[in-house]
Amino acid sequence: MKTRFILLGVVVVAGMTAVAGCGSAATSRTASAANTGAELAPAMAVPAVPAPAGSNAESSGSGTTSSSAGVTADSSGGDIVVGSPGADVARSVTAAYTVPAGSFLTSFDTAIADAVALGGYVVGSETSPDARGRIVSGQVTVAVPTAQMASLLNSLPSDFTASAIDFSSVDDTSDIVDLNARLTSAQAHLTALQTLLAKATSLDDITTLEQQIEDVETSIDTDQGQLTTLTQAVTYATVTIKLKERGAVTVAVKASTGPSVSSGASKGWHNALLIVTAAVEVLVTAIPALLLLLIGWLVWWFRRRHATRARAEVTA
Repeated sequence: MKTRFILLGVVVVAGMTAVAGCGSAATSRTASAANTGAELAPAMAVPAVPAPAGSNAESSGSGTTSSSAGVTADSSGGDIVVGSPGADVARSVTAAYTVPAGSFLTSFDTAIADAVALGGYVVGSETSPDARGRIVSGQVTVAVPTAQMASLLNSLPSDFTASAIDFSSVDDTSDIVDLNARLTSAQAHLTALQTLLAKATSLDDITTLEQQIEDVETSIDTDQGQLTTLTQAVTYATVTIKLKERGAVTVAVKASTGPSVSSGASKGWHNALLIVTAAVEVLVTAIPALLLLLIGWLVWWFRRRHATRARAEVTA
């Protein structure tokens, strides 16, 4: 009987030990699995979730470049870009602006000052008044270095409102190349003629060579003048800036269509001077003749008187 109880007790203890061991193993496996998962978690690929439009995620990388480009384009939208068509292209532009009322003279001076500051100079100008005689409209033509043409237009004050901007270009490349080739050839010809002239001994040869040298030098001067003109046109762009005060009405100067009192008086005075001048000229011309006539009459009078006295003495 006691033996059964002892065996039963051994079985119970063994079972409890087995159960405890299983629980401990399970706990160890759970903890190990948890640690393993924690170690592998950083290495797992996590899919990227696209950020919504306009979020801060787009403010890096290419998004920043696009945004900057857009801002730059917007901020420089008012700048004029003309490009570089070529080294031998003559450029010109005519730009019309309206300026605030009462600011024409100041705006006019500003446009000139901007051109001079860029290395240009004034070619010509003209202005027009309003009904009260105040200058409210006009234009100035300036020559500026071709590379500074757009800079001049972009430097004008912001209160200049553009109403028209017209560009034009003339390609002088072929003309400049042709003139340079002609000058090179003419210079070589001149050098050859001068060499022959230095060796010439005959008077006819010297005369002929001198005439040919003169003709070549004239041709060189003509071509050089044309080349200088083209070079100037290519180097300096012509910019005509037209300004007018907003709301201003100019008055054209009318030419007189008929005679006036002042013009009549002026013409009368002029005619009187002409008559007096002509009379004086006639008098000065007639004085010698009058003197001769007077002398002749005096001689005749004395002779007649002497003859009368002689006859009276003979009669007596």
